[in-house]
Amino acid sequence: MVHTWVSSAPATSAYHKSSVRTSSSSRRQASALNWKFARGMFFLLAFLLLFSGFTLVRVFASSGESVPAQAQEIVVSVDSGDSIWSIANNNKKEGMDTRKAVHAIEKRNGLTDSRLEVGQQLILPSSILPDNALE
Repeated sequence: MVHTWVSSAPATSAYHKSSVRTSSSSRRQASALNWKFARGMFFLLAFLLLFSGFTLVRVFASSGESVPAQAQEIVVSVDSGDSIWSIANNNKKEGMDTRKAVHAIEKRNGLTDSRLEVGQQLILPSSILPDNALE
């Protein structure tokens, strides 16, 4: 009888250990599935956010068409050797910082860099022009 009791005890503990393994492995599998689901949702949300950002940038981007010159503004044609700096320096108000004039010309014409092409038309905003420039 002692032998039966000893032999039945390991069987019970082995059964108990296998049921613990089964429940912990099923918990691990469930946890892994939850993480996979959460990761998938994160990537989906990130993709949607990125896509909507690109869509908004495209919608609100300028069309590239410049507004025609107003009566108070001057249109200048770029010659060989001209730069935005030289055009701004030659046409700005007395005592005005040339850097501010360059920035105003770039902003008015929608320029993103300082490269100019011969024959390009630049509109000089009235804010940088001297008072006697239109006479």
